[in-house]
Amino acid sequence: MPAPGVRRPTDLNKLVDEARSLAFHGARAKDMSFQCSCETRFDPNIGIIDVVPEDMTRVIVNLMSNAFYATEKRRHEGHVGYMPAVEVSTRCLDGEVEIRVDDNGVGIPDAVRQRLFTPFFTTKPSGEGTGLGLALSADIVNDHRGTIRCDSGEGGHTVFTVTLPVPRRPLFEKRRLGTPEVVRPN
Repeated sequence: MPAPGVRRPTDLNKLVDEARSLAFHGARAKDMSFQCSCETRFDPNIGIIDVVPEDMTRVIVNLMSNAFYATEKRRHEGHVGYMPAVEVSTRCLDGEVEIRVDDNGVGIPDAVRQRLFTPFFTTKPSGEGTGLGLALSADIVNDHRGTIRCDSGEGGHTVFTVTLPVPRRPLFEKRRLGTPEVVRPN
């Protein structure tokens, strides 16, 4: 097994889906009444990219956990007809991949959004958040030469978008992933 902290060829869609599942079951373990629709939309063209899988899993689990927290907070506010929903998606762009976590929770006011990636800044009650999750996530994404941003407003609907560069590769590439060789066009 390779050492942690090493970039490895990784099936990004599989990593994101596993992180989504971890976050969902973590939320359910904290609160058995947790309810949230969790949809996925994965671009099959992404394929294998070089990332530090443990680090990127940490980013996605954090974003998903925050999304679940926001939807639960709104659900407990008692809005009639409210249906908590989170969607995680991937998309292949020209030279980049995009991971989006979209929720219909409480939203984030602009003044708070400006400080989201600041270490030790939290909007959660004492004992529920350290204020390090998004700061560490931003550091991990930056270490991957990517970007992370938040689009939101008060009253609901928040989207976190992680964009990672994908280096140009030859038209056909052979990779060993512990299975027979995989040949894929870029």
